[in-house]
Amino acid sequence: MDNKIAFGIIFVVLVISGFSTYVLYKLRTEANRYTINELKIAISTDITTIDINYATGVSDFEVLGKVYESLFRIDYNSTSKKLIYIPWLVKSYIQVNDTYWLFTLKNNIKFHNNEELTAWDVKASIERAMSISPIGKMLLRDAYGNPIIENIVVYNATVFAVKLKTPFTPLIEHLAHLAIAIMPRDIAEKYQDRKIESLLDVVGTGPYRITEYVRGQYIKLQRFDQYWNGKRPIESIEYMIIPDHNTRIAALETGQADIAVGIPPDMVSRLASKGFKIYNETGVRLVIAAINTERIPNIKIRQAMNYAINKKAIVDRVLNGYAIVANSIASPIFPGVASLEEYIYSPEKAERLIEEAGGLNKTLTLLTSTRSPKDIEVAQIIQSYLSEVGIKIEIQTMEHTAFLKKVFTDHDFDL
Repeated sequence: MDNKIAFGIIFVVLVISGFSTYVLYKLRTEANRYTINELKIAISTDITTIDINYATGVSDFEVLGKVYESLFRIDYNSTSKKLIYIPWLVKSYIQVNDTYWLFTLKNNIKFHNNEELTAWDVKASIERAMSISPIGKMLLRDAYGNPIIENIVVYNATVFAVKLKTPFTPLIEHLAHLAIAIMPRDIAEKYQDRKIESLLDVVGTGPYRITEYVRGQYIKLQRFDQYWNGKRPIESIEYMIIPDHNTRIAALETGQADIAVGIPPDMVSRLASKGFKIYNETGVRLVIAAINTERIPNIKIRQAMNYAINKKAIVDRVLNGYAIVANSIASPIFPGVASLEEYIYSPEKAERLIEEAGGLNKTLTLLTSTRSPKDIEVAQIIQSYLSEVGIKIEIQTMEHTAFLKKVFTDHDFDL
């Protein structure tokens, strides 16, 4: 019987609702566990783009994160339970003053087109991300939508400086995000105001490159043998796009897939009983029930929604405890977040706030993705909790790509 190991990646939940997903890992035999030539991964959701600057979804960053890299890498210290930021493409950096940071790149880093990484590539990449990336705009612009960077000064091929308009302490943390990934200067400038559409222009410094992509079916990656941080042991990776979780599990159990992503919590014990070992890790994914403040402008109504929902019950009963309740719109493992005050379940307080606000005389629509049955189940629980305090909710389910567009691009939602 094949040796099977299951890694459970536990994602952090939530401001109003909670959701966990899992990665189940099957290794063919203990003897050849590090010599697999081709790794097949069954994922629940197709990528929404091949352009890293337009990436927003989990699948986007899972796949493109093997192709592109940012200046810094985010890691998690399990002892301190804090995120750490490791210089990655950067060799060293210093903060000269409150608004001036000086960086030196590592030598001999090559892109997939065999050109060497230079500071000019970094400048063009950051400027593109700051200009067109949905996440990049959030990371590199202030609350008024103005860029926080005044200029990027290139001194030579490996040394550059970032001059800020005003002091910005979390600069390194923001530059670590994959939405600020580095690409060749000519590609960044070619696509300065439009999306990358050709696989030939999907060029990064990562350990793999995309060789084939059939929307809705699969994405194939090939190892980049000149990778600066050492050739990876696995030669190729194929992401199999399988939306139905039962079909993904079947692919895992029959050996068609080595990894199945997005396994519901209540399926874990079944897989464990079949020889899969479950390993849990803390992740940084945060799932929220976002509130459109333009459509729900009264802060007391929004506060009431937070008090009305028993988030701990969702974690325990729906997610089988494979998650934790978040206390803000950021994961508790980010600096300063853990100390923030949590909304404790109190329907009485929710009802009082709604009364003080003068009530809510309309039915709200809660959008949710069909990506996972758990998404829909949690939406139904939210609907039930809110109805108990007098807030009427209609649930609208959408295919995941359409859901992302409606929420993140069109901003057309109540919840």
